[in-house]
Amino acid sequence: VYKAKIRPKDRPETDTHVEFGGASVDAKTGAIIATYGGQDATTHFTNNADATGAQVGSTWKPYVLAAAMQYGVRDPSRGPVQSNSERTQVSQESIYNGDDGLRIRDYTGKIWLNENDEEWRQTNDGNYDYGEIDLRTAMEKSANSPFVQLGMDVGPDKVKDVAVASGLRDDDFMADATVPSFSIGTSSPSAIRMAGSYATFATSGQQNDTYSVTEVKKGGEVVFQHKKKPKRAFSPDIADNVTDVLKNVVENGTGTPAQLEGREAAGKTGTTDGNRSAWFVGYTPQISTAISMFRLDDDETNKKREFLKMFGTGGEKKIHGASFPASIWHDYMTGAMKGKKAISFPEPKDLGDVVWGGGAVSPSPTPSPTPSPTPSEEPPPSPTPTQTTPTPPSPTPTRTCS
Repeated sequence: VYKAKIRPKDRPETDTHVEFGGASVDAKTGAIIATYGGQDATTHFTNNADATGAQVGSTWKPYVLAAAMQYGVRDPSRGPVQSNSERTQVSQESIYNGDDGLRIRDYTGKIWLNENDEEWRQTNDGNYDYGEIDLRTAMEKSANSPFVQLGMDVGPDKVKDVAVASGLRDDDFMADATVPSFSIGTSSPSAIRMAGSYATFATSGQQNDTYSVTEVKKGGEVVFQHKKKPKRAFSPDIADNVTDVLKNVVENGTGTPAQLEGREAAGKTGTTDGNRSAWFVGYTPQISTAISMFRLDDDETNKKREFLKMFGTGGEKKIHGASFPASIWHDYMTGAMKGKKAISFPEPKDLGDVVWGGGAVSPSPTPSPTPSPTPSEEPPPSPTPTQTTPTPPSPTPTRTCS
């Protein structure tokens, strides 16, 4: 991709300092299978696979969904610290407001103000208005506003807890978990950590620490041997529901460039504000792989260096996780999975309740009328009044974006 698309001589303003990072792990053990740290280790002295600093963007949204399923949204009439029994476990079919510029509120309904005492209005990529949208489709489209509000309803601290439980470290450049933007990926862990974390979804919630050294010998004697210590991050039902949603992202959403022929794959794209980094993190039942892309001056002596914008990089108007990162993921995984059995993900079980949040209005169910019986030889029984909740139609964006 770099040789074919990135041309620093022809496009110095947009194609200089372009970097990629990649890491792939065995989902069932955490063993690091492969890493990509940069083009040339003799001139590039940072291992991009293990480097932190590039925000992960929307690849963080699965943690928000998992937290909503693990802990549930809070009761607005109670205090901020609530037990699971006081909360409502959330289904992937829950409906949230997907409008661009949505006023974000805390779990009690109070409008959130930023550090300048201004209303927090959450934008969507391309300024799309999705209207009322279920969480499954919101993940597919990578709508921001539903997940920011969902994160506030659950509590950003609980989102952080899920991310850490899945394998990320609390010190992995974890962003401020008290503000709304935490839920859309202002944290910046490495590709290795993200690959290991997503592997926890692939294994139905069983978390394994990533590792690269299996054994160390000294004079023929084993002085170190890696011992697998799996931990239960969350229940299989939660992990499998998240996987089902992420599988839909690859099949029908922003992750379609990552589709693998004849295999199921699940994953999520990530693009950040200012277009300073882009990601694709995804997995099959056997392998989890993370790909990052960013622009950063390689000169570490430059104390003022910062992540650069990627508008126009590679000839693209804007770099998304669905562009170069997803394409690289696809090409690598096609080779990595060669010869391996095609395995399906577990079928998810229904869990949680359909919650209406972010200002989305739950329709009031109306009992079906009971008709008066009409004379006949065998009058049919009067129907029992039922309640029906209409399924909202798929949202149609009111604006377009390339």
